[in-house]
This record gives sequence, structure tokens and C-alpha cells, in this order.
Amino acid sequence: MNEEIPEEWYFITAPQSVSWSKDSKLNIIEPYGTNNPYVNYGTTKLRSLSLSDVMVEGFSDGVVVEENIINLEACMRMVLDSDDGYASPYVWDVYAGGKTYGKYLITGVNVREEIRDLSGLASRAKVDISLQEVSPYQVSSGIDITAESLSGDFNEETKKFQEEQAKKLQDDKVNDKNKKDGTKGDDTTGGSNNKTDPNDPKGDSSDTQWK
Repeated sequence: MNEEIPEEWYFITAPQSVSWSKDSKLNIIEPYGTNNPYVNYGTTKLRSLSLSDVMVEGFSDGVVVEENIINLEACMRMVLDSDDGYASPYVWDVYAGGKTYGKYLITGVNVREEIRDLSGLASRAKVDISLQEVSPYQVSSGIDITAESLSGDFNEETKKFQEEQAKKLQDDKVNDKNKKDGTKGDDTTGGSNNKTDPNDPKGDSSDTQWK
């Protein structure tokens, strides 16, 4: 059987059920002692699409459909891009006639074989497919945007302003330190000590010494 990833894959019969969900990330904050909780809305998530009860039929024409199922599973495989140096799965455009659902990764394939031939190969099966929508800007980029580091530089005016602010901050720190040191010196080096000399006939405290 063909082990290569197909460029396209068609349903032999249409899915009996097509459904999708689109959720959001939010938290309901309930402050103590209040009757009015509020909602913290974080982000809008991407679609999760389900194509259910798809018949892969070949029994009526005496055709084995095993390869069709294997090709569907192959659509989930990772591919190494040796030129750009990254590995990634295929992203698929999902269509129904003239309607497009967007770009999706296949996240799961559930197969129920209903009829097999004498060699054990499936000639009729029901398939459920789960898909996850992918943002267009992430397709073919080869970069995990959640881990991408940002880099840049300031223009000359901004650089000058940043340098002036840094110098001013340093000067302020030095001035504050000097003020604190000066205040501490006044408290410890200045003071008076009045002593009375017993030989002084006046007997007063006129002898003042500084230390």
C-alpha cells in the first residue's frame, strides 16, 4: 500500500453529522461578601470540528477500501523539513462542496470496520474524524510562536533619553547616600560636655569641652 501522505483526501459518502465547537477562556470571579460576581474574559479559542459517521464504502462494487483508511491516517503524520530544519504535521483545508471550514489539523481518526473480505481487508467502514483549527499565520512558518523571542532596538532619541534617565537615577542614589552619611556624622561627632572645675572659685559650669 501507498505509505506517502496524500495531497488530498475525499469522502466516498458525505458525513452524516458535521459539528463544531468554539470556546473561550474565562473565569467568573466571585468576591466574598458581594452579590455581583464579574467575568474575566481571557481569549477566544479556535474551532474544534467533528466529522462523524462517514461511510467509506467499497463492498457494493467489490472494492477494498483499506488503502483509503490508511491514507486518512497518513494525513496525521509528522513531516521533517530538512531545508528549514523543523518537523510539523500537515494542515488541511476542509471543504464541503463549495463551503470551506478553514485550516485544520487532524487530531483523531476513529474507524469501525463493518465488512471485511476473506483476507481480512475492510471493504466497508464507518469513520469519525476530529480536527482542530489552526491560525493562518502559523501555517508553514515552522516557528512555535509561543516560544519565539522578540528582539529589537531603540532609536537614537530613545537611547539618549534612557541614558539620561539612568544617569539621573544614579546621581539621585549617590546624593541620597551622601545625605544619610552627613546626618549620621552630625549625630555622632557633635556635642557638648559641661564640667565644673572644683578649683574654680566661681564654681560654675563655664568650662566647655568638645569631643
